[in-house]
Amino acid sequence: MSLLDDKVNTVCVQDTDSYKALLNGGWNKRRLINKDSICKDNRNRNVVIKEYEVSEFGTYRVEVSILAGSKGFFDLTLFAGRRNMIARNIDIKASSKYHKVFYQAVFPYIPALTAERLNDKKIYISVAGIDEADADGALKVKITKEDVPVIWVAGDSTLTDQNAGIPYYPYASCAGWAQTISRYIRNAAVCNLSHSGMTSNCFRDDGHYDICREYMKKGDLFIIQFGHNDQKRRNLAAFGGYADNLKRYVNEVRKKGAEPVICSPISRIPLKLSEEEKRHLGMPMHYSLLQAHADAAKEVARNLNVRFVDLHKFSMDRWILFGDKAKDYFMPGDITHTNEYGAVMIADFFMSEVRDMIDEEMIENTAFSPDLDVKEIPKEIPGPGIFDIEPPYLDIKDNPYYEGIRKAFRYALLDPCVMYLHPDDCMPRGQLLMVMFNAFRMAGIRPYKKKFPDVQVDEWISGYVQALIENDLIDYRTYSSEKRDGTESETIYYFRPDDPLTYEELSQFLVLKLEHDKKECYTKRACELGFIDIDLNDKDKEISRAEVYTVLTRYMDKVKLADESLPSDAEVHPVH
Repeated sequence: MSLLDDKVNTVCVQDTDSYKALLNGGWNKRRLINKDSICKDNRNRNVVIKEYEVSEFGTYRVEVSILAGSKGFFDLTLFAGRRNMIARNIDIKASSKYHKVFYQAVFPYIPALTAERLNDKKIYISVAGIDEADADGALKVKITKEDVPVIWVAGDSTLTDQNAGIPYYPYASCAGWAQTISRYIRNAAVCNLSHSGMTSNCFRDDGHYDICREYMKKGDLFIIQFGHNDQKRRNLAAFGGYADNLKRYVNEVRKKGAEPVICSPISRIPLKLSEEEKRHLGMPMHYSLLQAHADAAKEVARNLNVRFVDLHKFSMDRWILFGDKAKDYFMPGDITHTNEYGAVMIADFFMSEVRDMIDEEMIENTAFSPDLDVKEIPKEIPGPGIFDIEPPYLDIKDNPYYEGIRKAFRYALLDPCVMYLHPDDCMPRGQLLMVMFNAFRMAGIRPYKKKFPDVQVDEWISGYVQALIENDLIDYRTYSSEKRDGTESETIYYFRPDDPLTYEELSQFLVLKLEHDKKECYTKRACELGFIDIDLNDKDKEISRAEVYTVLTRYMDKVKLADESLPSDAEVHPVH
C-alpha cells in the first residue's frame, strides 16, 4: 500500500480547547490578546498540518520532501503523529530540496478525559515555520505500509506527547522528552502511550497498557518511566507498590519477546537549602522529592538485569549546573513539565544511553538552547477551564456522594487525567494533604524540619506537614507519641501518614483552620458548622474518599474559596 498527496487533508486549526489538539496532530490555536504581537520577530511561527488516513493499524514508512522556491526556507521543524519531533533546524536553500525518511506508528490511543479508545487511523505531518501558500506544491509526502520494530513508551506527563499552540514558540511549547526521540530513529517507529497523570498503576488500570500488550511483538522496545504521580499515592511507595509494578511490567514485556528499559523519573527543578538548613537537617544543599523513586527504579533494574537510564541524576545535575537558568527549560511558571528545550536535552541523553540497543547513530548538532529564540511570549486569553466538564471517572455514577464529587472536580480538587477515583476506598492521612491544601488554597512550606520521624524531608507530603505545624493546625494531644530514649524530657510525635483518615482527624484540620481553637471533640464542631453529618459515636471511624471530597467542598463553600486560584505549589497536569 502506498499513500500519496492526492489522499491528503489540510488541517485548519480552530479555536479549540487544549485537550482537543489530538485531532489536529497535537496543535491548538493560541488565543492571543494582541494578534499583532507575533510580528515582532523575524521567525515564521505558522504551522502547516497535513492529515493522511491509512487503512490499518501498524507501522508506516514516511517520506517527506520539501522543495524550496526562490527565497528558500529557514529554521523549519518537522513533526509527525501527535507532535513527535522528527527533525528541527531545517534550512533549505533556494530551489533546493529537503528529503527525510522515517517510520510512524499508527495504533489506538486513549485521549485525555475519556476511557474510550480513539481508533482513528491517521498520520499527521506538521511543518513549523512555513505558510500554507508556500507549502502548497512544496510539501510532498509518501506513506507506505512497512513492518518495523516499535518503541513503546509508558509513563506520565513528563514524557508524553504534549500539545502546543500556534503561533509556534518552542519556549512555551510543552513537550515530554519521549516525543522528541524520533529525531534519532531510522529503523523503528515510536508509539508513545504515556499519559498525563499516570502512575504505574493507572497506566495499567486505565487501559493504556492493554494497547501495548495487544500489539507488542518480539523485537520491540518498551520504555518505562513513572514516579511523579506514584509519589503522591501512599500505596505506591518507592520500594513498595512502585517497585512491584516495575517488576511486573518487566516480566510481562519479556514474555512478549520485547526488551524493557527502565528510566528513573526526571527531576523537577531541585529544592535548595541554606547552609544552616543543610547542617541542621543533614541534607545536601540541593535535594529532590523523587530521589527514593529514582533509587527504587535503579534497584529494580539491577536486580532484573534490565537496561537502566538514570534520567533523574542527569536532569538534576543539569538543573543544579544551570542555576536560575534551569527555568528556561520548563514551561513558564512550572518546575515539573519541560518545554521543547528541556525535552530535547533529556531525550539526547536518553538516546546516548540506549543507542546500541536500537542500532541508531547519534544525530549531529543537537545543541538546542532557549537563548536561541524569544522568551517573551505574547499574552493569551485564558481558554475554557478543564474542570468545567463533567467528571470523567468510571466508578462514581451510583455513588451517594456523586454531587460532592462533581463539585470537588469543579473546584479543581481532583485529577482530571485518571479514569478511576476509587471513591469508596479509605483516604490515607498523608494522601489527604495535597487535596486538602488545594481546598484551603494554601501552599506548603519547605524545608520540613523533621518534627515527625515518620515523615522525611524529601518526600512529597513534607511541605504540607510543615505548613500544618507552622499554622498551628495540629493538636498534639491527639497524636501518637512516646518519650525519647525512655526519658521524660522530650516527646516524640508520629504523623502516621499511611493510616486511614477518620472523621475526627479530618474535622480537626478543618476546625483548626477555620477557628484556630482546640476542641475536645472536633467532629461535634464540624457537624455544627455543616461540614459533616454523622452520629458522634462514629467520629473515630474511617472516612471514604468520596466523603472527604464532599466535606472539603462544604468547607470551601462556607469560606467562599471556590473562586480563588489554586496555591502556587499545586501541580496541575497538562491535559493533552
